[in-house]
Amino acid sequence: MPLRQRSTSRLKFRRKIDSPGARDVRKGNDLLKSGRIKEAKISYENAVDSNPKSAEAWNNLGVIEENMGSHIEALKCYNRALKLKPTYPEAWCNKGMTLYRLKRESKAIKCLDMSIKLSPENPVAWLNRGVIFSRKGDQQTAIVCYNKALRFDDSYSLAWLNKGIALMKIGRVDEAVDSFDKALLHRPDFPETWFQKARALLLMHNKEGANYCMERVHELQPEFMELLTTRATKVRKPRRGD
Repeated sequence: MPLRQRSTSRLKFRRKIDSPGARDVRKGNDLLKSGRIKEAKISYENAVDSNPKSAEAWNNLGVIEENMGSHIEALKCYNRALKLKPTYPEAWCNKGMTLYRLKRESKAIKCLDMSIKLSPENPVAWLNRGVIFSRKGDQQTAIVCYNKALRFDDSYSLAWLNKGIALMKIGRVDEAVDSFDKALLHRPDFPETWFQKARALLLMHNKEGANYCMERVHELQPEFMELLTTRATKVRKPRRGD
């Protein structure tokens, strides 16, 4: 016996109603993607004003504060997001990197570990964990983290780049060049990767190859070396206690 088809005239379609602040969050996301940070901040502020219980709005506002260099304010936003939603892996990851920038390394790693526990296949958390261990001088652990990130996203150019830097630091220069090449395969327009590959090629006494890489750096970002010098000579702030 054939199934009876319900008359379409009787079907009722329920229109999805946005939660308070949802539109402002989406608008802020679009503005952030286009680099309009100040306007994105206004949208996220409007979102938390209309819905103070939106964990996403607080998290995204934290990202804006971080981009603007307001680490303490960013930390407050992430804490608000996590109070509302303790199982929010992105907020744990973001909080971890803010704590790292505030020189609270042990707490930063704990936050990243929590993010990974909640979302084991998140390559961003694995990458950030690797960056912290690399800066601490533990390149082996860093490489394990980068490999984890690449296991879940083998096109993650930043993971290939950072893995290459870690390999170069422990003298595995051939492998480092291979990592840089894989990073460039997925993102050929990133001057940092070309610069790091140039360094590796110089260690291999390949001056011609290194010169080509540096030419690419200058083509992509003429002021790169000036920015690199500024970054290297930047005065470090006193270390905060954990």
